Formats: sequence, structure tokens, C-alpha cells
Amino acid sequence: MRAMKLVLLSGVLACTGWLATAQGETTDRDEGRIAALEQEVAQLKRAARFDQAKLRKEVDDLRIEMRSRGHVKYSKITYRSTDGLSIPAYLFEPLQAGSYPAIIYVHGGQHGTFSSRRLPRIMDWVQTGYVILAPDYRSSSGYSEEFYNKADYGGKEIDDMVAAVDYLETLPTVVRGRIGITGGSHGGYNSLMAVIRYPERFRVAVDLFGPTDLLYRLRSSPEQNTNTDAGDVAYFAKMVGKTIDEAPHLYEQRSPRYLADRIKVPLLILHGDQDQVVNVRESLWLVEALEKAGNTQFEYEIIEGANHGWPVTVWEAGHRRAKEFLDRYLQQ
Repeated sequence: MRAMKLVLLSGVLACTGWLATAQGETTDRDEGRIAALEQEVAQLKRAARFDQAKLRKEVDDLRIEMRSRGHVKYSKITYRSTDGLSIPAYLFEPLQAGSYPAIIYVHGGQHGTFSSRRLPRIMDWVQTGYVILAPDYRSSSGYSEEFYNKADYGGKEIDDMVAAVDYLETLPTVVRGRIGITGGSHGGYNSLMAVIRYPERFRVAVDLFGPTDLLYRLRSSPEQNTNTDAGDVAYFAKMVGKTIDEAPHLYEQRSPRYLADRIKVPLLILHGDQDQVVNVRESLWLVEALEKAGNTQFEYEIIEGANHGWPVTVWEAGHRRAKEFLDRYLQQ
């Protein structure tokens, strides 16, 4: 229905423009009608994009369900965050009865989403004795426009992580107190911020190429930092409440680099030396801050020839090390 209305309105606008050209100058009333119609077209286009994203999500959810059968126990669930917002998530459990340690697997991209592409690794980890919860935290794609617009970088989205712990600890299949967190890119950032803000709720964390310094991001040009966009300053000001120039300390409070002394759990940092999205220096700055804070329970590795999660073959060793690190603190 929306697609049909969009086509009709686009036709109306085209005809209106032709008539205006054929009959002479338009009146203010004509211009107002055209502006209203153009606004409605824009709204329909935006709604159509969200409808398409929801449909793609439904298709991929079905793919996850089909591929999980016979390998792991899978269900799509929702849990309540600390402010009451309903958070959709993917729950994977071993087929064998028992209680297991758990891992919160955080997708990358603030507006990203968990997808079937991650399923092979998820199933492998579950089959070695883990329960895994992959949240589509606030602002993830594939849901409503309202949910998408709930973005809160380093703010309430981190509350969604601790609420995931709360949910996991209600499950009979999860051993309380043995929950870790991991993710790549923005998922790595969320993992870092989760253990910074809620250190007592996590036993271990693995950060893969996550950004660590909002001041660097927002004060760099796109030429200096490929993870910077021209509209970032205004975008972040909406979430933080003030611009970076008005209140830089608020941005430091959302930057792991400046909060390293609060990291109290074992942490592994992995980053590729050829990363063209999040510069490797962001992880090295965090390493320097951890060393300055006297942290002796973190490890890091800069992987030669590795980009932002690819090539897959180059990253295989990194993913093995991540699994071994999680096993060390969750399985023993």
C-alpha cells in the first residue's frame, strides 16, 4: 500500500511540475501544496526503508532458525532494559541439559544487527559448552523507526548489556557469575564500556577493533580518521546533550581510553594493523592507558595484515585466541 501511494504521489508531483511549466508561474498556494506533497513522499520513502529492513530481518531470522536446527537450541527472545525498553535478542543454548557459562555477543555498527553470518562461530562456541545471547540493542536495524532512533552511544545502550546479564541469570541453563562479553567494532566498544560501568557483572571481556576515543573521532576530519563523518558533532550532541566543545568531559566519560583505570576484569584486545575503519592507534592508546593504570590482567595483540574483521583467513588466529581467552576465565 505504501509503495503504491508513493508511486501515485511521485506521479502527481511530476504532473504538477509539468503543468506549472506549461501554464506559467505558480502561486504561493501552489508552492505550499507541492512542498506538502514532497514532504509526504519523503515520509513514505523513509517508512518504506524501515519496512524493507524489517522484511530482511524476518528472512534472516528464518535462516538462523533453519540453520540452528539439530545443532543448538535457538530462540528469539526479548528482555527489558533498565529503562523498560524491550530489547530483542538471539538466545543459543547447548542441546544437552545442564548449566553453562554464558557469553554476550555484541554486534558491530550502532545501527547494525545480529545476522546469520555470525552463526557458524556461534554454533561452534555453543557446542563447546556455552550459552550465548546476542542482543539487538537499542538503535539496531530491522525494527521500528522509533527503536532505530533510540541511539545512545555509550549511554543507555550499555544499560542494555547489563540488562542482558540480568536476563541470562534467570535461566536455569546459565551459571550465575560466569558471564563474559565480546564484540567487534562498535560491539567491541560496547564490551569495553560494559565492563567499565558494570565491572562486577562480568568475568571477562574480549574487544575486537573497537573505538576508544570519542574526542579523537569528533575532532578529526574524515581525511584524518576514516571513522569520522561530517555530521558526527551534531549527531553526538543529540545523544550526549551538549556538543564536544561545550562539555568535552562528557565525551571522555564515554571513551574507554580515559576510563582505563575502571577496567577490573581480564581483558583481551585484538586489532589489525591494516584497519581502515577504526585506526589501530585507538587500541594502542587504550593499552598505554591500561599500563599506566597498573593493570596486569589484560592482553593484546596487533594482527599483521588484518583489516577491520577481514580477510577472514587472517583473522582466524585472532578468533581462536579470543575463544581461548574466554575459555580460560569462563570454563576453568
